[in-house]
Amino acid sequence: MPTCCDCKQTLPRSGFAKSQVKKPAEARRCLDCAAKVQRGNNICTDAPSNSPGAGAGYRQRVDHIGSSAPVEPGRKAVMINLVGRKELNGTGCIISKLLPNGRVAVTVCHLPNTPLEHTEQLSVRSENLDVSYKCNPYGTDKNLDGDAVKLEECPICFERVVDPNGMSNARSTIWECCGQRTCNRCFFDHNTKGTNRDACPLCRADLSDGSPEACLKRIQARADRGDANAMYNMGGFYDYGQAGVRKDQALARVWYEKAALKGEARAASNLGCSHRDGEGGPINKQLAVKWFKVGAELGHVQAATNYAIALMRGDGVEKDTKAAERWLKASAKAGDELAVQQLEVLQMMNSGEFNRFMSSTTFGPGGSVSFKMG
Repeated sequence: MPTCCDCKQTLPRSGFAKSQVKKPAEARRCLDCAAKVQRGNNICTDAPSNSPGAGAGYRQRVDHIGSSAPVEPGRKAVMINLVGRKELNGTGCIISKLLPNGRVAVTVCHLPNTPLEHTEQLSVRSENLDVSYKCNPYGTDKNLDGDAVKLEECPICFERVVDPNGMSNARSTIWECCGQRTCNRCFFDHNTKGTNRDACPLCRADLSDGSPEACLKRIQARADRGDANAMYNMGGFYDYGQAGVRKDQALARVWYEKAALKGEARAASNLGCSHRDGEGGPINKQLAVKWFKVGAELGHVQAATNYAIALMRGDGVEKDTKAAERWLKASAKAGDELAVQQLEVLQMMNSGEFNRFMSSTTFGPGGSVSFKMG
């Protein structure tokens, strides 16, 4: 049986596309790994599919205020800085349990929403997990008004599962060659049952070369033509050092800004995080707030929460608790856990409970009490 050059799994021929079976062993990828390349290293769905892609779009940073959520069973996370399984960096998972040896058991979902969907159990260190607050990292099924995202038809099967704005990517894939979206099932069926698997079913582009270099070239071409999703993916590639490019967060900023100026909300949110956290350049809270606001106004839930936190603290912008409350309520209604937490803190502060608690707190010699919101 053939072996995948990426995940090293030995699988039956049905686990490989016909074009992959013909390739030499050092370039042969199973359906799962080939799909990761096709979709920009983003497969997982709500669990994260992590994903971040050409398919669904790169992972949204959901640390909001500079740190991950607690490492707890049931939370979603993204695996980072893995050495032994580098191909899983940027892949999403669900935390299963905390192990006695200090490591964390996680579950990874491969090829979700397809007949070959399967899970893998892994044990990783906590520092290799970027844990998400409870909010879909790629956008939610609700917008900031609390209404369900309006989905469009897949151009192949006509099922309404495609989010035209790319904010809800659990069920659709973007083809790297033309940037058009189809549902995950049609993507899978084309790559396993199609009569011409080496051509895009929509634009008929030649996809016989599934190497990371070829995929990057196709996405780069779309980005050079001004495609916002491709620009966003280029930013993600450089941000995390994926798709065969070296990690360069300064260049990631450039691509994120180009995409954000084209109306890509996820890029605006990531760009805000980059300026807030000093990734790819100096920390600039004013620019962070600017891009969080852009993302929020474009409907990005996490960007709205980040913008609200900045307003609540007066961090890089004039303090405005009323505006902060409006944005937090919108994000909370859309399902963002951190927004719910921060809204409770803000309401406590407005009620005077926070000041009464502070006045009754006893400080040790030379000590202080530091409150980290979130």
